[in-house]
Order: sequence, then structure tokens, then C-alpha cells
Amino acid sequence: MLARLFLLACLLCSAAPSAQGREAREICGLIARGAAAHGLPAPYLARLIWTESRFDARALSPKGAQGVAQFMPGTAALRGLRDPWDPAQAIPAAAAYLAELRARFGDLGRAAAAYNAGEARVSDWLAGRRGLPAETRAYVVKITDRPADWFRPGGREVEPAPLEPHLGFLDACERLPVMRTRAASATSQPWGAQLAGAVSRDAALAAFRRLQQRYPALQGESPMLVRNNLRRNATAYWAVRVGRDSRAAAQSLCRRVKAQGGYCIVHRS
Repeated sequence: MLARLFLLACLLCSAAPSAQGREAREICGLIARGAAAHGLPAPYLARLIWTESRFDARALSPKGAQGVAQFMPGTAALRGLRDPWDPAQAIPAAAAYLAELRARFGDLGRAAAAYNAGEARVSDWLAGRRGLPAETRAYVVKITDRPADWFRPGGREVEPAPLEPHLGFLDACERLPVMRTRAASATSQPWGAQLAGAVSRDAALAAFRRLQQRYPALQGESPMLVRNNLRRNATAYWAVRVGRDSRAAAQSLCRRVKAQGGYCIVHRS
């Protein structure tokens, strides 16, 4: 099923420019070499990196995670990663970290959960002290095609399916689209036209891509993701906005989206 989802992502994207094609080839080569060096299945590492950043070397999360492997600055420093924006450094570092996480927690599913939610959160989950965030549960399914709870008893492992059944790894990996996810941060653009939201970052980005296909007013725009909590201690909610420097500019975009049949509301970021 997961292989079909990744194939669908490729089919939904128009042909990438040659620069993006070269970027995908470089990233996929780094993934293949990093996986081999650290004993990881290459499709597993590719799914994780693509889920983290959509192969965007300039990806910046609202929390501050940087680059194609989405290292937080503190984690990068602890692991001796000098430049998380450089895929040639970040991907091998991610592979090494995942290998360590698998050695510590016992399998690829728990390793993916720890990469997303942190080692302390996974330790607490295994000890029954806390649950996993909904975002992490969705993340583990995307990477392994198994729910997180499948890995909880321990002693279980998966052999990740190929990215595409009838293609070699590099050919299939290079067909994954490089999607530019980095936009100006909420603090750099004080107003936003809010268009949609979801309980996970990936779902919020997917919703924005669908809206772009539906409403001409959004063509060429970049998403600004704002993380909120619906209630105290509740699961995070990701709002999707298009940033503007003024309230009037955000209102103008909202009027155009609404005129085309969409939902839009202006928020101060």
C-alpha cells in the first residue's frame, strides 16, 4: 500500500525541472550509500527522508528543524553535524542516527518513532508512562507500513517493501518528487491567509497542495505552517496559511480564494 502511495505522489506531480532531477539523483545516491554503510534498508531510509522534507534541502519546520533530514540545531550539534543544510552531511548523519536508534530500541519501527518524537518519548511509551503523538503514529505507518503498536511488544521487524515493485531502488527513488516546503516563517510575515489545517504536518501540506490544484489564486504560493494546540495538552494542530506582510494583503488573497469557492480567513501570525 505504501509503495502505491509513493507512486501516486509521483504521478500527481508534473515533470520536475532538470535541476530538481539532478537534486533527486544526488539525494537518492546519498541515501543508497548511507543505508549501505549503516545496515539500513534503502527504501526505509528513502521513505523517512522524503517524509521529513520531501527531499527539499532547504526545508525548515516551524519548530526549527533544518534541511533534508530535519535535524534540530541541538541534535545536529550533539551529533557533530556541522551543516544540516548540506545533504552530503545530513543524510549520512541521519543513517548513522537511525542505526543507533534501531540498536537501542530493537527495530526499525521504534527507530522511526524515536527519530520523529524523540528518544525519551519512545522510552516513556514503551514503559507505559505516555502515549505516542498522533503525528508520530502516522509517521511510523508511512515509513514501515505498520502501526506503531505493532512494534511495541518487541522482537518484530519488517523488511520494507520496494519503493516501486518493478524498478530498482535508484530509479524508483529518483521518481519521488522534490517538493519545496520551505516558506517564510510565521514571525517573518506577520499576517496569514489561513486555508486549511490538519493534525499532522504532512496532512496539512497535502491539503494545501490539493487546494493549489483547485484554486488559481493559490498558484505559485508557498505554505506557511503554524503549529497550535486545540486544547491544553491536546494533539498539535497544523494551520496552513499563505503569509503576507500586511492585513490588507492577506485580506486581498482571501477575497480571491473565496471568489473561487474556497474557505479563507485572515489571522495575525
